[in-house]
Amino acid sequence: MIFVELGEGRRPTVVITRKSGTPTGAWAHLQSLLSRGIVGGDSARLEVRAEVFLAELAGIREVRTFFNEQIDFGEKVRSQLATLASDRKAREDAVEGAVRVSTAELAAELAANGFRRTLKPFQLRNLAKISLLPHGADFSVPGAGKTTVALANHSLQRSRGIVERLLVVAPIAAFEAWKSDSSACLVVAPTIAVHSGPGGLIPRDTEILLTNYNRVAADYERVRDFVAAAPTQVVLDEAHRIKRGAAGVHGRAVLDLAYVARRRDVLTGTPAPQGATDLIALMRFLYPGQDRAILPESAYDEAMGRDPDVVKETSQAIQTYFTRTAKSSLGIPDPVWEIVDRPMGPIQSAIYAALVGRYRGDFSLPKESRREFDRLGRIVMYLLEAATNPALLVAGSDADDEKGFAHPPIMLNGDEPLTKLLYDYGQYERPWKYTYVQEAVAAAAARGEKVLVWSTFVRNLKALARDLSAFNPAIIHGGVPPEDAAPAGALTREAELERFRNDPGCSVLLANPAAAGEGISLHHWCHHAIFLDRTFNAGHFLQSQDRIHRLGLAQDVVTRFTVLLSDESIDGVVDDRLREKVSALAQLMNDPGLVRVALPESDENHEAPAAEQDDMSAILAHMHVESL
Repeated sequence: MIFVELGEGRRPTVVITRKSGTPTGAWAHLQSLLSRGIVGGDSARLEVRAEVFLAELAGIREVRTFFNEQIDFGEKVRSQLATLASDRKAREDAVEGAVRVSTAELAAELAANGFRRTLKPFQLRNLAKISLLPHGADFSVPGAGKTTVALANHSLQRSRGIVERLLVVAPIAAFEAWKSDSSACLVVAPTIAVHSGPGGLIPRDTEILLTNYNRVAADYERVRDFVAAAPTQVVLDEAHRIKRGAAGVHGRAVLDLAYVARRRDVLTGTPAPQGATDLIALMRFLYPGQDRAILPESAYDEAMGRDPDVVKETSQAIQTYFTRTAKSSLGIPDPVWEIVDRPMGPIQSAIYAALVGRYRGDFSLPKESRREFDRLGRIVMYLLEAATNPALLVAGSDADDEKGFAHPPIMLNGDEPLTKLLYDYGQYERPWKYTYVQEAVAAAAARGEKVLVWSTFVRNLKALARDLSAFNPAIIHGGVPPEDAAPAGALTREAELERFRNDPGCSVLLANPAAAGEGISLHHWCHHAIFLDRTFNAGHFLQSQDRIHRLGLAQDVVTRFTVLLSDESIDGVVDDRLREKVSALAQLMNDPGLVRVALPESDENHEAPAAEQDDMSAILAHMHVESL
C-alpha cells in the first residue's frame, strides 16, 4: 500500500510513503513521474511539491489500475483534493453558463452591504463575471478601476461568509490607491496594515494587509500564517510580476500561498507582456494543478509564445476565465503619438559604430564556443546607453538602477579608438535627446503645462535633473523610497508625486518605468510623456503609458506621447519588438484596439516573426551577426 498525505511544513508539499509489500515497479513509476518535484525523502518516502503532485494525479491513479496497488489518501490531502474538485466544478459551471447573475442585483447587494461607490456599467459586468468564478482574473487595462472592482468583489465575498479578510500583494506604488479606494468604497473603513517585511508588526485586527512581492518572499512564513489563520482572499495586483512562476523567488512564494487562500484573484492590465507562456504562472496561482486543463499544450513552449497560431489557441482557451475592459471602452480620447527619429551627432554616431564593431567579433564564434551568450544582456545595456548618452558607458549602472539593469562600466584598454571618443564626448557634443527634452520642458513650462519623462537608466534621470534644475524637477527611481520604508527626513516617492501634481513651479517628473510605471495616476495633472529610451519590456512600456492616459480624462483633453529614436540604432530594434509584443497581447486578450492606442503608428502591415529566437536574435541581426 502507498499512503499519501500533506506535508507538515509551511511550504505546500505532499508526502508519499511506501508501505511494506509495495511492488518495486509501482514505486519506481511514482519516483519517475514525480521526479521534477521531489524535494526530500528516502527509499521509502517521497516529499513532493504540491503543484507537481496535483499536475500528475492522472498518472498517480494509474498505479491503482496498472500495478493493482492500493493508494490511501490521508484526511488533509483528501480535503485539499475536495476543495480543488469543488473549484473545478464551480469554474466549469461558470464557464458553461450554468449560473447567472444580474448586474442590478449585484449593485443592490453591494449597496446593502455598505459599498458606497457606484460602479460603472462595465465594472458591474466585470464584477458579475468574476463573482461567478471561484477565483477570478481581471485583465482590464490600467485605469479601468480594477482596484474598485476587486474591493467590490471582496465586499461580496465577505458579506456572503466566504472570506473574512484580504491580503493584497502589490507594488509599493499601488499601496496608496488601495488605501484611498478602500476608504472611498466602504462605509465602514477597514483596518488596513502595511506589512513592512521580517520583524514588522501585523496587528491582529487587520482586515486588509498590504504587502509587496519582495516582502512575501522575504517573510513567507508569517504572511502564510496570516492567510491560513482565517478565511482570506488573496489578490495579486500587477500579477504579471510572477510570470516566471516557480523559477522566480517571488513567484515561488506567491504560488505557495495559493494553497492556504480561501479565494484567489489576479489583477493586471498586461498579463502576458512576452507572450502566451506568461499566463502559466497566473493560472497556476488561480487553479493549482489545473493549469494544463485550461491552457493548450502549445502555451508551454516558450519559443512559440508569440506564434500567431499559439496566441490564437491560447486566447480561445482563456477567454472564459478572465474579464477585461479594453481601453476603447473607457470613453477616453485616443492619444496622439509622435515619433522623433533623428541622426546621432557625429561623435555619438562614431562611438555607436565602434561599439557595434567591437562586440560583433565577440559573437562571430563557433556555436559551441558561445557560452558567454549571457554577456549579450550587458551589451544591450551599452547599446541603449550609446543611443541616448554615450557618457553613461564609462560610468556603468547607477546603484539605484533596477537589479536587472545592473552592468559594469565598459572595459577600455586605453589604446583603442573608442577610448578617445568616449573621453572627449562631453567636451564636444551634447546628446540630441537631452536637447530635445530640455526644449520640450521649457516650452511646456512657458504654457503652464507639465511633462513626464521616462528613462530606463537612473544616471539619465540624474543628469537631466541637473540640466532641468530651473524647472524644479521631481524624480522617482529605485533609490527614492516609499514613505513606509523611508528614514526620517528622507525624500520619498509620495512627496515627489505631490510636488509634481500640485506645485506650479515643478514642471517635469523624471521617472523610470520599473519604479513608477505601476499604481500611479497623473492624468489630471500631466498630458505629455516623453520616452527618452525604452527596453524590450512591453509591460513597462504599456504600464508607463497608463499613468497619464486612463479613466477620468475629459473628452477635450489631448494626451501626447513622444518617442525619441536615434536613427540606425538599437532604438529601432526595440520599437519593432515592442510592436510585436503589444500585437500578440492584443490578440491574446481579444482587444484589437490595444494596437491602435498603445503603439505609435498603424501596425496593419507589420509582419511579426513566428516567435522567439527573440529579442537577442534581433540584437544580433542589428549587429550583423549570424543568429544563434
